[in-house]
Amino acid sequence: MEAVSDPTSLIRQMFERSSRKLNSPKNLVKPSWIGMDDYEIRGRIRDEIAELEEELEKPIDEVSWDAVADEAADVYHFASMGADPRRPRRI
Repeated sequence: MEAVSDPTSLIRQMFERSSRKLNSPKNLVKPSWIGMDDYEIRGRIRDEIAELEEELEKPIDEVSWDAVADEAADVYHFASMGADPRRPRRI
């Protein structure tokens, strides 16, 4: 069995992609996740998972791995926002 790959490069790439996406003018004008309730956060996570699945369901020769990485970053963003301890837990 092959050993687990060193994740440093992947983490760095996803950090850069995440930073670029979250700091885009389009996203900087959106309201903060701090005010979102648990229901809203869960809904956004599900929406982003659906968008990731949509990319992955394309025929393999039509899959854009850059688009897959963008959608994976969005899932990560909302999962992280949901886990943010600064966000009050509200339903």
